[in-house]
Amino acid sequence: MAVARSGMRLSTSLVIAGLVLLLAGLLLWHGGPATDLTLFERLRLDARARGVAAIRGLTALGGFAVLGPLALVIVAWLLAQRRHAEALWLFATIGSGRLAVEAMKEILVRPRPPLVGRLAEVSSHSFPSSHAAGTLLTWLALAIVFPRLRPWSLPFALAMAAAIGWSRIALGVHWPSDVLAGYGLALLTVGIAARWLPQPPSPSHRAGSA
Repeated sequence: MAVARSGMRLSTSLVIAGLVLLLAGLLLWHGGPATDLTLFERLRLDARARGVAAIRGLTALGGFAVLGPLALVIVAWLLAQRRHAEALWLFATIGSGRLAVEAMKEILVRPRPPLVGRLAEVSSHSFPSSHAAGTLLTWLALAIVFPRLRPWSLPFALAMAAAIGWSRIALGVHWPSDVLAGYGLALLTVGIAARWLPQPPSPSHRAGSA
């Protein structure tokens, strides 16, 4: 019972935080475009800046080409451990979050920042940032599904999301409001999914089923 209440509190906290950040992104886009532009100009790097290649490498860590296979490997490992409910939860949570991001992009059709000055190639619409959303979504879901690792995996998830989000603005391919909304959508997705988070089997149960 206590575990269920803890899960509900976690779910509620994530949903509230997600809604706040998603709303903040929308308000910054529509209500404060001058502020959005100012933040963008301050965080964006010049093509001649040092470390641009390293930042391109960093931002790649937030792409689906890296995070997708990572998530599938963890899902496969959970299946091999006969933790089927957790494997399904992880796959469904990350998959649904990814679909929500792409759907929102297609619905809102926000243009990217000006082509001049972009330091990375992009082809999709801008709002929300799929790199920011995907990074927080994937690492946060992993932190939740492995509770014993949370003391380090949760700070790692937040740090990675912050770094990837910054890199998207620094490379000139996203507005700050896109990144905020990406974080919000990730938190909202994981928060809703946390209501159905299965409990890992106890060591004695796993030993008995082996």
